[in-house]
Amino acid sequence: MTTRSADAAPEAADFERRAAAKVAAEVPEADPTIFAATFDLIRLATRLMHDLESRVHRPAGWSYAGFRVMFTVWVCGELSPHRIAHLSGLSRAAVSSVLNTLERDGLVTRTRESSDRRLVTIRLTGEGERRIRDAYAGQDARARHLLRDLDDDELATLAALCRRALATPRADT
Repeated sequence: MTTRSADAAPEAADFERRAAAKVAAEVPEADPTIFAATFDLIRLATRLMHDLESRVHRPAGWSYAGFRVMFTVWVCGELSPHRIAHLSGLSRAAVSSVLNTLERDGLVTRTRESSDRRLVTIRLTGEGERRIRDAYAGQDARARHLLRDLDDDELATLAALCRRALATPRADT
C-alpha cells in the first residue's frame, strides 16, 4: 500500500463515522445499517469506475459508457440500441450518443434490417472486437489489483450479495 492510500484510510474512516453521525442526528428514521452499506458500496463503485475509466477506458479511446456499450454488444452479439440501453443500464439518449462516436471511430456498424428505417442493429467491427477484448483484459487486471485484499470466498460472497441486491425490482417512486 502506498503512503497516500495508507494516509487516506483513517481519513475515510473518520469521514464515514462523521457522515453516519450526521445522518443519525438529522434523519433519525434512517437505517444505520442501510446507510453504512450504501455509503461504502457507492464509494467502492465510484473508486472502481474512476480508476477503470482513467487507466483503461480513456486510454482505449472511449468513456466508461462507451465501454459498457461495447461490452454489451461483445457479450450478446448484434443488438438494437433499445436492447443495448436496457442491458447496459444507460439511457437511450446516452447509447445513441455513444454509438455515434463508436461508429465514427470504426468500432461498430449500424445496419437497417427492414424497410422501417427506425429498426437498427448494432454490430462490432473486427477492430471493435479486438479493442473490447484488449480493454476487458486491462479492466480485469485493474479490478484484480483493486480487489486484491479479498480472497476468493469473499469475492464470491460480494458478487452474490450484489446480484441479490440487483434482483430487487426497481421502485419508480
